[in-house]
Amino acid sequence: IAKTRHSIPGVGLISPPPHHDIYSIEDLAELIYDLKCANPSARISVKLVSEVGVGVVASGVAKGKAEHITISGHDGGTGASSWTGIKGAGLPWELGIAETHQTLVQNDLRSRVVLQADGQIRTGFDVVVAAILGADEFGFSTAPLIVLGCTMMRKCHLNTCPVGIATQDPELRKKFEGKPRAYG
Repeated sequence: IAKTRHSIPGVGLISPPPHHDIYSIEDLAELIYDLKCANPSARISVKLVSEVGVGVVASGVAKGKAEHITISGHDGGTGASSWTGIKGAGLPWELGIAETHQTLVQNDLRSRVVLQADGQIRTGFDVVVAAILGADEFGFSTAPLIVLGCTMMRKCHLNTCPVGIATQDPELRKKFEGKPRAYG
């Protein structure tokens, strides 16, 4: 993880990051601009929590020239965040996707971005519902982790994953076989 995030092993990383430098949609647009200047071919993605008013925020993100918006439902987020961060924020992704899609269409911005649904999408039915509501892409995180053997201990942020999936501890990593597990 440290290598991927260009950090030093052993240094705690906050997830999700607080972005203390972003207080407005203009600040976000400036960050998007800076990222584009640093890497013109990068696909800039902004992840938003599903909440009342997310469509307005997504419109600002589209106007700020991000190419991709992920709407994460209250069951989504990141396993590396605290339990209160996972369970204490947001609405179902269905509401966020519907509001975002409708707001982007009403403001003639829908063609500017790819819209992704995220947050406990597990089945083909979930994908169909998300597509009907306006999603172009679909995020799967928990279901693949479970297939790999994740026991949902909610310790990803502690570097103590008992099955070795979400840890950099060499001893714990040895427990992860790197292939799907059979259940039943």
